[in-house]
Amino acid sequence: MNEQIEIRRAPLVEDAYGKHRDWESSTVVWSGLGAGVPYLRTRKTETPIRETALSKARIYLPGSLDIDTADQVTFQGKIWNLEGEAWKWRMGARQYTMIDVRVVTK
Repeated sequence: MNEQIEIRRAPLVEDAYGKHRDWESSTVVWSGLGAGVPYLRTRKTETPIRETALSKARIYLPGSLDIDTADQVTFQGKIWNLEGEAWKWRMGARQYTMIDVRVVTK
């Protein structure tokens, strides 16, 4: 586990357009070393109208962490979004948390 990873959480606010996360008021809920493994090659969209690419990764963190599905993860210099809930498991006396993340670029 040698990658610097940061997990941020933003409050849910309501305005004239509805409810949304206020990422300018976000706070760091966890920061430290973990292991990140990109597990799918970058995929480009099939239509030339949308010039974007999607990357996914699986991140392993030490401990049993409280991670919300709306949190954002900073990993490899990019901001990633969670895909689904965190998965927690034990290996002997050690505890770990695994999350799947994705990022859209371009």
